[in-house]
Amino acid sequence: MTQIREALVNRMWRGQDPFRNFPARLYRQDQQGWGSQHPYLTDAIETLRPSVVVEVGVWKGGSVISLASTMKALELDGVVIAVDTWLGAWDHWNNDEWFAHLNFINGYPALYHTFAANIVGEGLQDYVLPLPLDSVNAVHVLKHNDVRPDVVHIDGGHDEHAVTSDLREWWPMIRPGGVLIGDDYPHWPGVKQAFDEFFAPKGKVPFEFDPPKCRIFKDPA
Repeated sequence: MTQIREALVNRMWRGQDPFRNFPARLYRQDQQGWGSQHPYLTDAIETLRPSVVVEVGVWKGGSVISLASTMKALELDGVVIAVDTWLGAWDHWNNDEWFAHLNFINGYPALYHTFAANIVGEGLQDYVLPLPLDSVNAVHVLKHNDVRPDVVHIDGGHDEHAVTSDLREWWPMIRPGGVLIGDDYPHWPGVKQAFDEFFAPKGKVPFEFDPPKCRIFKDPA
């Protein structure tokens, strides 16, 4: 376990590692996802060599695996904090195919177990720390524990209101010189509108994008 992950397990999880004794053999690995492999993700790890990465909107963990695998390969003392309720969002409930992926057991989504099986199955549990909260509450927890990320990957809601909320919460959290990576830009209209309107007053428009992701660097201190 990396030192920073161990410290966060002790502080945020009261010393109870959420992956300890996880019965991975009981759950099937399934890394289905969207945009999980992208050069912006690996480049952020290779270039910034971050201590803390936050992903908001994890699904089954495909992009978390990409981030954590690069971190492990470089032998960094770092952690990817995976923020999600694992209950799905409105678009998952409104789409028949995505709804089935929530993997209901007795009327409750079991998507977290798929995520955990993927992380443990890839041997990345020492580099990943789940935080099963919504985006806003996760910010409060990290602030309380004085955790500021170097990299944030936002892949949560897809409507303008949800994305704007995520940007308002997470952009101030990023350390100077860090980077925010957004998913589903520019082909989801609500996502594009939220990013463009949020960053225009900050003088950050136009910013880089390589569909389906965009990235905005924070000015150095």
